[in-house]
Amino acid sequence: MRTLAAYADSGDSYAHLHLTVDLDWAFTRDNLGPKLHRLLGIDQVLVIGPDDRPVYELVAGMPRTPDPAHLPPGVPSTLEDARAGSVHGLFWVDDKPAILGVAALTPGADPTLARDGRKESLLLFVRFVSDDVLGRIGQQMALADLHLARENAAETEPLALSTRNGPPVKLHWTTHAPGQTVTAMVLPWLMASGGALVVLTWLTLAHASSSAREMERATRLMHDNREALLASEGRFRDVAEAASDWIWETDSRFCLTYLSERFEVLTGRPAAGLIGQPLDRILSATDGAFAAWAQRAETHPPVPLTCRYVTADGATRICRLAARAVRGADGRITGFRGTATDITAEVEAHRQVEHLALYDPLTSLPNRALLMEFLAGALSGAEAGKRNVAALRISLVAFKAVTERYGLPAGDDVLTDAAQRLRQNIHDNDLVARLGAEEFALVASAPASRAAIESMCARLQAAVSAPYVLPEGDEVQIGCAIGVALAPADAVTPEDLLRCAELAMQYAQGEDGPGVAFFTADMNEQVRTKRTLEHDLRRTVGSEDFVLLYQPRYCTETLELVAVEALVRWLHPRFGLLSPDQFIPLAESTGLIVPLGEWALRRACSCIAKWPDLVVSVNVSPVQFRQGDQLLEAIRSALKESGLPPRRLELELTENVLIENTEKALEVLQEIKKLGVGLAMDDFGTGYSSLSYLRNFPFDRIKIDRRFVSDLDQGRDGQGIVEAILALARALGLAVTAEGVETSSQYSWLRKGGCDEVQGFHFARPQSEADLLLLKPRVRTHA
Repeated sequence: MRTLAAYADSGDSYAHLHLTVDLDWAFTRDNLGPKLHRLLGIDQVLVIGPDDRPVYELVAGMPRTPDPAHLPPGVPSTLEDARAGSVHGLFWVDDKPAILGVAALTPGADPTLARDGRKESLLLFVRFVSDDVLGRIGQQMALADLHLARENAAETEPLALSTRNGPPVKLHWTTHAPGQTVTAMVLPWLMASGGALVVLTWLTLAHASSSAREMERATRLMHDNREALLASEGRFRDVAEAASDWIWETDSRFCLTYLSERFEVLTGRPAAGLIGQPLDRILSATDGAFAAWAQRAETHPPVPLTCRYVTADGATRICRLAARAVRGADGRITGFRGTATDITAEVEAHRQVEHLALYDPLTSLPNRALLMEFLAGALSGAEAGKRNVAALRISLVAFKAVTERYGLPAGDDVLTDAAQRLRQNIHDNDLVARLGAEEFALVASAPASRAAIESMCARLQAAVSAPYVLPEGDEVQIGCAIGVALAPADAVTPEDLLRCAELAMQYAQGEDGPGVAFFTADMNEQVRTKRTLEHDLRRTVGSEDFVLLYQPRYCTETLELVAVEALVRWLHPRFGLLSPDQFIPLAESTGLIVPLGEWALRRACSCIAKWPDLVVSVNVSPVQFRQGDQLLEAIRSALKESGLPPRRLELELTENVLIENTEKALEVLQEIKKLGVGLAMDDFGTGYSSLSYLRNFPFDRIKIDRRFVSDLDQGRDGQGIVEAILALARALGLAVTAEGVETSSQYSWLRKGGCDEVQGFHFARPQSEADLLLLKPRVRTHA
């Protein structure tokens, strides 16, 4: 199964079949397509995703709709073994014996790819064991007529090979009789002896007439040689005229005496008018190169010389000139003869290879190799104290949302446009390069001052943030975060300077949105802390290190506890109790918010189900919401496991959840409503289009952001906003909850204004389950 291992350990397979399922890459471009069956005899191919369901399938080289039912019996139980190490052996597949192998897809040796935290996808190959296959194996193993044992056939006892999912496979072959080997060895000698005797007799009889035919044979041989010579000359002429070479001859001074007809075909120039002209009149080389080459040709076999010539239509072509001296009977050079081979396509291909080695094929920007070479040259002056050098790392923000909504071709268009905008906003002696994905680097080789760098960063951000118009007419917008490191102040080597710029870029990707950050020494410690938190988060997500606290919500009129909001906290062994703003952004950026959110949903439903009438609200992250089907399944599972009635579960979403893909968001929200679960818009009023969302999406409640509630004590300006929100909610028939109520005056105003529910420190801080029991004792019911 070496072929299976080669495909499974390929970074390309991991990127296109695990990180995403790219059917164009796999089938259309035949990276994992029909050639496996056509060239290697693989009868069935399956790619099994992290959820153990097939995502790509080929049968006899043709695609088939992936279906778990297509997995051969016994294979599902081996999937986890395959992720630990490849599994292969004999299986029964569709009632036929087959060699089957399963291996996990990995990034291999590709340094640009990293595991995404999910279970590995698996690659499965099947090759049926037929009589034809066994026949070829039998020839190699000297087992005549090796085949599958036939039922009720009069054959000797077959060889039984065990399988992993059924009865053994039985094989049979033909065994030679003991005397056959002896006969096979002796009989050829007997036949050879008899044949030799016959030949000897014939030679004796033929010798008498051979002399008479000798003269006739010699005459015929001369005629045949003459015909062969003429045919050889014709073949040489045909090859010479069909090739891309043209043949030339000169006298001892390199003046042309002959040009083949192929010269006129390739150049469009008549050969007759060039006879007698110096060869370098039609061919040009580097200054002095042709004269030196011609002089050397008189005493040594000359090496080929690369020359240029111009065709009749003005096109410049490149050829390789080869020659050898022609000598007379006295050994003196009488002229030269050679060929000119057109190598224009070869030179262009070589130039293209060099370009691909140093430039990104999508954006045509320099790649990392050329960037490092340029940066090393710029730093040589900076290290000597002659000038400063600035290295910028630029990461596009919200670019992933474009590709998720509009597809990879649209993402490529935006990426190419962004690269052009970056290139148009740098100086002639600066360089911008693409490092991969949506990340770029820029080297300013002689910035005038820090202020000049800040001005350049502002130009770059403005250029990147301007709207992009897709071919379909849709308009999208992205941003960028920029990290800056200076040499020689921060580092003096290319690797260290780019690392410092990357640390600054990570800092610029902070919670307040993408910005610009200059490297400082303490960023190392901040990045180390972030990496520690990320490592610990991956290790402990959903464990006992996480707890849920519950923020009580009260009826404004009666102050009865009617609901709670579940809030997750992390009891970190080193950093202590961490609030959500210290780890939720990290969980979202790594995708760990999905398992963490599912854990919080299950725990909250299980806890609040113990009360007969409390409603629990759970926050849903935008990252979690994008996994629409997975989120719906998590809700169903949490309700089923806990027994909590759907009407007592409420999900809180911010407007950011709805912005990326409005149609998909509406579809998911409608499915949630079908389950009977409530929906609340959190932080209402902080977005730019809340009203349109309330009209078009099935929300039950809005939550007034704490910033507006805190402004109630500031006079009519703050109160006017809250009054408008309450009036809007009444017009749309929505309930209202005010967050962050911290004073009695705020509560009094909200009560008079008709707010339905309130929550905040004025009433109670977030409670543990035990503390919540003191606020509202449970009552046993049998309802």
